[in-house]
Amino acid sequence: MNANNGNRTAVVTGANAGIGSACSQLLRDDGWQVVGWDIAPEADEDFIRPVDVSDYETVERAAAGLEDVELLVNCAGISDRAPAADMQPNQWQRVIDVDLTGTFNCCQALHRALSARGGVIVNIASIAGHRSFPCRANYCAAKAGVVALTEVLGLEWASDGIRVVAVSPGFVRTGMMDVGIELGYLTEKDMTGRTPQGRLASPDELARAIVALASDAFSFMTGTTVIVDGGWCANGGF
Repeated sequence: MNANNGNRTAVVTGANAGIGSACSQLLRDDGWQVVGWDIAPEADEDFIRPVDVSDYETVERAAAGLEDVELLVNCAGISDRAPAADMQPNQWQRVIDVDLTGTFNCCQALHRALSARGGVIVNIASIAGHRSFPCRANYCAAKAGVVALTEVLGLEWASDGIRVVAVSPGFVRTGMMDVGIELGYLTEKDMTGRTPQGRLASPDELARAIVALASDAFSFMTGTTVIVDGGWCANGGF
């Protein structure tokens, strides 16, 4: 992608909150036409369309009207905690459906539009795709799947001119994170204490990394995942 972003279209899923919202704002500020997909769009955000990424037919209909897409950012995701022995089938399935299948649905539905412009896909994985967390079997499995999916699509779609990369964020100050803290699943001290940079990331920081990876500066990068976690995964020693 070149520096002139006039008339360039980006699709951002999960565009109503967190990293998706930050990506949408950054791209719009840079002159992109952003099409946001979210299961619960804000009434005053007219660029966001109601799309449930776990429902392929809904995704396919939303993608049908898009001819040329330069960038797809798959931010839509949910979490639902439970010990593996007690996790209900619907808890497992819903997280897999949104976080993993939803990512695949959007990639597949927009393949034609992305190949028309030699586009870029950035999938949002997680440090939970590289390290294990108790009570999050569904989430860890889904995000590890996103890492693997990114590699496969990077291989298959290189000949179509599509780059596919993933970003694995560490702990980011989002609404989902705040809920986890309020419910006692997490404490900010625990998260920042193991993070060498000693803080949580902001959604804007992740958005800047995502948009940078989609630029021509990384034109030879595909089929791989970049960990953006303040050093958390590297901190495995004393």
